[in-house]
Amino acid sequence: MGRYLVTTRRSERDSAISALDAVKDEPGITAVNTGDPQMVTIEATEDAANKLRLKLRDTHFVEPETRRSLQ
Repeated sequence: MGRYLVTTRRSERDSAISALDAVKDEPGITAVNTGDPQMVTIEATEDAANKLRLKLRDTHFVEPETRRSLQ
């Protein structure tokens, strides 16, 4: 399982559902950081994330989470 960041496109924030509402009932997806409903971190398989990306492509971004460390 990978981590992905789902964000509501800025131009759609007044008209689209929040990122949190967009992912909360999706099969195979677990929300892990929901502090900001417009920017949610999820855990999902690559296949589930790709399906979500296709479903939300007009209103949200679904991108792999990038982590960097100095260690």
